[in-house]
Amino acid sequence: MATSQRVQVLSLYRQVLRLSRSWIAVSKISDETNQERAYIRDEARKLFREHKYEKSEARINECLREAETRLGLAQHYGTPYPRLMNMPPNVLPFKGSPKYKRDKRVMKQATPIYLQSYSKDTSPSSPEEKS
Repeated sequence: MATSQRVQVLSLYRQVLRLSRSWIAVSKISDETNQERAYIRDEARKLFREHKYEKSEARINECLREAETRLGLAQHYGTPYPRLMNMPPNVLPFKGSPKYKRDKRVMKQATPIYLQSYSKDTSPSSPEEKS
């Protein structure tokens, strides 16, 4: 990894951790604030460690862009949880259809940058789902 990219990654990581320490939930309930702080910290640790050994400069830049976007969205909307992507019903054809693979590829390309680290298996959990 280039030195400038390393500096960018470490700076962004520190920025996210600082945000997690100073985060206050919109509802101002201390329990909810603590949950959101823990979510920010744990999500950052998980994603940064997951890509710790990434060598491709293009992939590193993509990850940086995703992290910056998620950070900006969290600050703007006041929620650390990812915003869901809305899909009209019945957009994808059934699994046996010949168009299924093509349409699935198109959907993957249409996924917003801030949701790219989530796979279909690991959907983000909101505080309501944890209880």
